[in-house]
Amino acid sequence: MMFFSGRLFAQEKMGLAVSNFGGVYNTMLNPASPPLSKTFLDLNFVGSDIFLENNFMFIHKQDYRFFNFMSLNPQLPVYGKRGQGVDYYNTGGGVKGFQQIDVMGPSASFTFGDQSAGIFSRARTITSIHDLPRDLAILLYEGLDFDSLYGKHFDHGAFDFSVAGWWELGFNYSRIITFIQDNEFSIGANLRLLFGYAGTTIKAKRLSYSLLNDTTIDITDMNADIGFSVPIDLETNDLDNDPKFKGKGIAFDFGMVYVHRFENMAGSKPKRFCAYKYKDYIYKLGLSLRNLGQIKFKENARQDSYADVSAYWTNLDTVSFYNIKELTSVFSSVFYGDPDASFQANSFHLGMPASLSLQADYQYYPNWYLNTVFVLPLKLSANQMRIPAQATLSLRYETSKFEVNIPFSFYDFRKPRFGMYVRFYVLSIGTDKLGGFFPFKDFTGMDLYMSVKFHLQKGFCSRYKPSKDCRHLAF
Repeated sequence: MMFFSGRLFAQEKMGLAVSNFGGVYNTMLNPASPPLSKTFLDLNFVGSDIFLENNFMFIHKQDYRFFNFMSLNPQLPVYGKRGQGVDYYNTGGGVKGFQQIDVMGPSASFTFGDQSAGIFSRARTITSIHDLPRDLAILLYEGLDFDSLYGKHFDHGAFDFSVAGWWELGFNYSRIITFIQDNEFSIGANLRLLFGYAGTTIKAKRLSYSLLNDTTIDITDMNADIGFSVPIDLETNDLDNDPKFKGKGIAFDFGMVYVHRFENMAGSKPKRFCAYKYKDYIYKLGLSLRNLGQIKFKENARQDSYADVSAYWTNLDTVSFYNIKELTSVFSSVFYGDPDASFQANSFHLGMPASLSLQADYQYYPNWYLNTVFVLPLKLSANQMRIPAQATLSLRYETSKFEVNIPFSFYDFRKPRFGMYVRFYVLSIGTDKLGGFFPFKDFTGMDLYMSVKFHLQKGFCSRYKPSKDCRHLAF
């Protein structure tokens, strides 16, 4: 997973996240957004997102066709032949990255006057890589018989790798706290309960080594911590789903939004929540802190530490092991001469990919908006998944029934790309990388997200009431 992930960039489902009809997806970017949106009720049935971007491995453009992956019998490119099919870049700096698969389950957001509450469910997997040495990635790809690395000494500083899968149940609350003429200010927070399926983290502070031949490696200095939790028994290799969740944790998101409206918000309060009218704005500014928390894995879990160790490891090609516990014993014996010396604990913590986000939205013509979003990663704990920095500028047109958004993004503040998002009634589909669907360049990754959701717009209640008020379902 380390070398296939390569350099992977996160994305935010920008089309859904910045829309005034985004509903529960607004809370993922800024939890203070719902009471300022155009909807008073939003129901999400299902949503999904897959994003892959890679600066290490790629498919040659002459071998890539998107629909080859979609057929019943996909014709995949050749793997392992240099210069053909699946290949890799052998120059460049350290490999960094972030990959995410995100499935949004049944979720809802409801606005009652100047307050909003919501509940959401998600299943997520994340792979995070930061400064993985490129020579190490090549060694993992090519194997010990790649003689181009023989006799060279490599000296590396800190790098880390994390991968985790979990399910989360989240709750949102937000409210408008002040009215000042034609201005509004809202605050909000998400509380997310985390239930981990599996996780692995490797944090290296230093690694110096030389690959002498296909049987011998000389590791002159290594300082690293390793933690993992997997759904299999560490000694028998049997599938172990009791308990199903190997770790639990908690995370928080906090946000605030300032809005400058076209008109004063003061006035009498309607009797029904659906009757609150939406007041349009000229611009709004947002600030949010996201993913502040961690998961503690303590089932089928283990943490090992290697502090300033060295080893002249011969017969590396004949190393064998039959279960995960035996693998850890082999490493501990090589570096310490004791199969249990590296052991630290039967649990470990893995931090969420914390970030600071800044948002701005400007309506320059009715239903036409310019939007910009900045995401800056925050390092809050030693073992932590990391999200890369990114900047997005988008143009969008939105109505209750139809919406289109064209984002222009700089991932890692360097790599430009165009995307497109379209919503028609209940169906939304988008991508932040249109180029990933066409063989114009070597294929390094793609992005695709969608959702099926339903909303009720503010200010529109049932026009006709039945004879008995107790049967009237409009809020």
